[in-house]
Amino acid sequence: MLAKNSPFFSLSILALYFSIFLLSCSARVQVLPEPVVEQTLFRTGPICPGAIFCSVGKPGSLNFKGVLINKTGEKPIFLEYYMSSFEESFPIGVSVKLDQTWHNLRKTSTDYGDTVRVVSVFPADVADKLLAAKEVQFSFSSRDNTSTFTLSSSNADSLKSLLKDLKEKLDAQSKLTITNH
Repeated sequence: MLAKNSPFFSLSILALYFSIFLLSCSARVQVLPEPVVEQTLFRTGPICPGAIFCSVGKPGSLNFKGVLINKTGEKPIFLEYYMSSFEESFPIGVSVKLDQTWHNLRKTSTDYGDTVRVVSVFPADVADKLLAAKEVQFSFSSRDNTSTFTLSSSNADSLKSLLKDLKEKLDAQSKLTITNH
């Protein structure tokens, strides 16, 4: 019989623990879920009509957002308008006047924080008309009032350039595929 204080006994107990550890960590297959890329987001820089300094999220700023929806391949464009949360009551929506025609943009979401962000769908036909327009006006409506502002020619040109760059990036982006090797 083995004595408890013998080196062989200690070594055999250590070997037993080591073999149990190895068997518990053996070649079991781990299932690791892969992230599903449902959409790819593109966002342009802002335009701030009538402001000297401009940044994303500044009240009164506008920018475009493009989304590649990977499941369907759709590439919608949205207009984001920011306003101070203290200036306006419940936001209703944004309209754009291109030359002599007003286009009401369908509001998709309103995010509240330090600023209020109103996100509206910017349809492809309106985007094409914006790129060709000579005069661009935006109108924001809330329950209390409507604010309309005309973009200067430099702001309109900047907005057209941002939209054109966004459309090019969206068109160049292909639907993502995930392959397993």
